[in-house]
Amino acid sequence: MNRVRRIVLVVGLMFLVATPYTWAAMPATPQGWVSDFAGILSDNTKTQINDLFTSIEKSTGAEIAVVTIPSLEGMSVEEYAVKLFNAWGIGKKGKDNGVLLLVAPNERKVKIEVGYGLEPVITDGQAGDIIRETVLPFFKAGDYDQGILQGSMQIAALIAGKDFVPSVPIPRPEPQKDSEPWTVKVGVMLFFALFITLGFLAFGSGLRQKGQGFFLIWGAGFGGIPLFMSIVFAAVMGFPIYILPAWAVFMLIIGMRYGKKFLNSALSSGSSSSRGGRGFSGGGSSSGGFSGGSSFGGFSGGSSGGGGASGSW
Repeated sequence: MNRVRRIVLVVGLMFLVATPYTWAAMPATPQGWVSDFAGILSDNTKTQINDLFTSIEKSTGAEIAVVTIPSLEGMSVEEYAVKLFNAWGIGKKGKDNGVLLLVAPNERKVKIEVGYGLEPVITDGQAGDIIRETVLPFFKAGDYDQGILQGSMQIAALIAGKDFVPSVPIPRPEPQKDSEPWTVKVGVMLFFALFITLGFLAFGSGLRQKGQGFFLIWGAGFGGIPLFMSIVFAAVMGFPIYILPAWAVFMLIIGMRYGKKFLNSALSSGSSSSRGGRGFSGGGSSSGGFSGGSSFGGFSGGSSGGGGASGSW
């Protein structure tokens, strides 16, 4: 019996020690509608958000909280948001009409937690859109003030049934130029390689044999012009520019060594290839409206069960 009591006592002490740590990791009380524990917001932004949320609470009864924290204390942003939401009781008791915008800048995490009563108004998809399309573009640009302010305005607009119009332009990444598919690059280079092969085989053969001025001129033009064009195209398309020049030198050596042997077959192939290639061209390839004082009388006992959305940057 004594042994059982000791086990129960030890387990109870462990629970008492662990529980205060879990809750001590979270802020005990809010600083207002905006609780900037991470110290990332300007006074002007906090004033604007406080005024906005006061107006929303007066007109709709909904309670919105913005909280920034220095650490998630080992929890996921979803777990932290639910615990903080319920600990503070964001939203009216019985109506559960609260929203929490939680930002953990050091872990680069953000969560919009929505109370049960507002889930039809701010769906999980809408919460995700606010994070992806409004909040994160500012965060990625290093602007926490506007990311949180514009996100707060959009949340407030949904609750009030108004259209959201950002008060400043939302940063949009510049569209990146579509790079040519690798297969296209290889195809273009093989096209040039055909002419380079025939041209430099003929040029090499003309160098090795006397009285072959025709092959020297023909090979220089038939292989040299495509070689120059291939270097330009390779530089534009990001293809290694040394491959075809090296191939041209190799074909030149082969032509000098085995020119007579390969010349007839090269010319016959080159004749048909050049007729088919005459069509080639080196051209280009184809919120406002909310107002009110910034009074905050505390949250009213609302609860949430994990609705909303989260994101990271």
